[in-house]
Amino acid sequence: MNGHEAALPLDGIRVVDLTQVFAGPTCTRILADLGADVIRFESPNRLDVTRSLITTDNDGKDHHWHRSSYFTIRNTNKREMVLDLTKPEAIAILRKLIAGADVVAESFTPRVMENFGLGYASLKELKPDIIMISLSGYGQFGSMRDFAGYGMGLEPASGISSITGYEGGPPMRTGMSFTDPYSGFVGAGAVLTALHYRRRTGRGQYIDLSEQEAAMPVMGAALLDYQMNQRLWQRRGNRGDHAAPQGCYRCAGDDRWCVISVSDDAEFARMVAAMDHPEWADDQRFSTVLARFDHHDELDAAISEWTSQRDHYDVMHTLQAAGVKAAAVLDGKEVLFDPHLRARGQFDMVEQPLLGRRPVQKHLAAKFRRFEAKTRTPAPLLGEHNEEVLRELGYGDDDIARLKAEGVIADAPNLPVPPQLISMALKLPYDRYIPAGILQALEPDYREQLGIADDGERAQ
Repeated sequence: MNGHEAALPLDGIRVVDLTQVFAGPTCTRILADLGADVIRFESPNRLDVTRSLITTDNDGKDHHWHRSSYFTIRNTNKREMVLDLTKPEAIAILRKLIAGADVVAESFTPRVMENFGLGYASLKELKPDIIMISLSGYGQFGSMRDFAGYGMGLEPASGISSITGYEGGPPMRTGMSFTDPYSGFVGAGAVLTALHYRRRTGRGQYIDLSEQEAAMPVMGAALLDYQMNQRLWQRRGNRGDHAAPQGCYRCAGDDRWCVISVSDDAEFARMVAAMDHPEWADDQRFSTVLARFDHHDELDAAISEWTSQRDHYDVMHTLQAAGVKAAAVLDGKEVLFDPHLRARGQFDMVEQPLLGRRPVQKHLAAKFRRFEAKTRTPAPLLGEHNEEVLRELGYGDDDIARLKAEGVIADAPNLPVPPQLISMALKLPYDRYIPAGILQALEPDYREQLGIADDGERAQ
């Protein structure tokens, strides 16, 4: 790049971000990573709830709302204002900003934006070619539009949970609010599509994104199977219809696993050779695909006996070297320290105010030849860019001082109890996090292990 930062695809695009928590901030973070000027908004009366989630550095300091890694990960590369939208002048400021913006993103329940006088029809009067995206649980119209949308319910509502779980057991969710990040990715793609359409036609548009519907394409094969064969997919755990053996096998160590999937007889022969059990290929129970389906339990037991004596990475590398599909199951720490992911630069090291240097995973995993969609600036502090943005809109020092005095803008929450008391309540000692189920393990030196500790931490 000849010593200069490459131009990013969304340089010059401004996004007004009224989203919270997971799906919306994921969408707007991808846009920010691609170069958009994303200005996110919070209310002093109701902060983004992710600001109050457990912090990774419970050092006893106040201002807990600046210390959540959950918030940090999804809001790097953004600027922030805090406006009290119950005040007419705050709405006026927001409208003035939208008049010069390209995209408005919001994730309120339906009717909220209309109640603020900020529905799409009103925004079009401010900026005829504005693009607006609303991310909600079930969409802006339909009989379920006003239903509460949350990850535990949206994943089953998309159909996904009906095919996850084990035979004879109940449906199971995937272990996280899968529909949230997935909807964020879909939302970013929808905004990019609308921007391309506007460039070709000069016309903006409204995007109604239902998180329920966004996740449904994942069910595509099951839907097609019913459409063509009137056959409902059954819950089969880790097994499938097109591979045997296929499963997740225990390995050496505490809760370590590796998944293996074998599609045909030739691959099975390579697997058993790599396991030093070539005789399995001649065993009538295992010698053909159909036989392996019929004797899957017995084969799983034999494979588990081999894997249980080996490290999960070793199992993966041994089988992959033999041309067998296998992958170690990585937990959160292993993903963070994985040498392959580190070599590919999947984590940016960010200097986050009040926290120090922290790993932040890329949200847009694609590696582009001409530019890098990386973290350029840390997540904003509460109201950090109030004055900066207001000056860009033409407000002077006296105006800004008045707006702050009147509570139109803020850099701290309006809480019913003093923030110091909330901060104290969140200072549960680390050694009580594990029995409470908040943490799985406690490694206070994780930053030193990553090589990002400061001198004070290394000296301890």
